[in-house]
Amino acid sequence: MKKYIIFVTILVVSVIGIVCINLYFGRSKMYNMSSQLQHNYFMKTTDRYFVEFYSGEREKIFEYNGVSTDKVQYGIFSIKLYGDNNYAKFLNAFVKLNGKEYIFVLEKNPFNATFMCDVGRVFTDDANIEILVENIDDDYVKLDCISNSFNVNYYGALEKGFNILKNFIKQNSKNNKSCECYLTIVYNKYDDNTNYFWVFMVKNNNLQSKNAVIDAFSGEVLFIS
Repeated sequence: MKKYIIFVTILVVSVIGIVCINLYFGRSKMYNMSSQLQHNYFMKTTDRYFVEFYSGEREKIFEYNGVSTDKVQYGIFSIKLYGDNNYAKFLNAFVKLNGKEYIFVLEKNPFNATFMCDVGRVFTDDANIEILVENIDDDYVKLDCISNSFNVNYYGALEKGFNILKNFIKQNSKNNKSCECYLTIVYNKYDDNTNYFWVFMVKNNNLQSKNAVIDAFSGEVLFIS
């Protein structure tokens, strides 16, 4: 009886070990093939501007070429001023990140007139992010974490995306073929009632791509293209 119990214990431990190893290498593969992984999304609308902050990981040298390379962290502030502010070329912003104060210079994007900067860090959904824009704000404004309310977090969306497009990924991961994956949050930033979606895209080295759109709340796959 004692030998039987030992045998069963060893068997159970071995099975758990195999499952953990397969899970680890599965997650490692997903991460290594990912060229952009957006983790979260914060925002706030005031009577003077619309501000966003989103963070995650992406390629150090960002290229759509079907090959994923070394990644770095990113954390991007984006501010859209209301009214005629074409004269401004940059904004100074005082930012509190989890209580620690910073000063950032946001440069104007000539393509969409937003002011942006990358702080080079990933923040979790429970991060406390406050901003005071010089010559605009009278006090700090706290950003709301939208992604904190998602029922499907970034890793759940990544797993679902890989599972949905597994055949395309498999076909483009052998015989000297390669592919890279992108995971981002999409939404209508000017609609207070907007829904939020995860978009998982796979691009091969022939620049062919497949996309899956996943509802961030229900987890439903809305369409594949």
